[in-house]
Amino acid sequence: MTERLHDCWFALCGIAFVVLELGGAFLAMGTGKTHDLTIGSSDAAISRAISTPVGSGVWAGAYLELLSIGFFLAFAVWAAQRLGGGLLGSVMKLAAAASAGGGIVALAAGDIISYRAGHGMSMDVAKTLITASEAVYVSTWFLNAALLAAAGLLAFRCGRRLLAWWAFAAVAYTLALTPIAVDGAGQFSQFLYLLWIVAASVTLARGRREPARAVAVQHA
Repeated sequence: MTERLHDCWFALCGIAFVVLELGGAFLAMGTGKTHDLTIGSSDAAISRAISTPVGSGVWAGAYLELLSIGFFLAFAVWAAQRLGGGLLGSVMKLAAAASAGGGIVALAAGDIISYRAGHGMSMDVAKTLITASEAVYVSTWFLNAALLAAAGLLAFRCGRRLLAWWAFAAVAYTLALTPIAVDGAGQFSQFLYLLWIVAASVTLARGRREPARAVAVQHA
């Protein structure tokens, strides 16, 4: 019973991460113009965004996104253990830690823009911060792909085939589409990643499966 409750709590951490991440992002973008600036934004869009101080909604959204990172780390460590751990589990944990660090840096750069908006910021400085923020953020996509690749291999090994193929598909999509369209189709890879986390949270909380090798040994 205690173990079951333990799994439920960590599964909720995965779902909480997705809810807070998306909720924070949409709140910040819906209440201000600085949070959705990208390397593809026009000079006019950047000028409008940095000319007016941001409201409290932007800060609330940024706070939710930052808060989500803690839940993500808790989920990643638990998921790595539930899928079998070992070397691949360590890869999952390291990729998660690196992605979390990159996410914090990307958020911090965006928050600098929000803080300076309406208080004097040159176009060159704004563009530099936007580029730095997006460069770090996009880098986390590949770290997330590494996490999914390791998780997919672990899931495949322990008989969770659907979870494994979903992870592999998200990895392939990320590697193929990110270089082609960073602000377009490439961005969608992160929705696949977030959906995988929700699916993994629900699936791993439901019950335990033994690795295929162990099952074969028992039947022998």
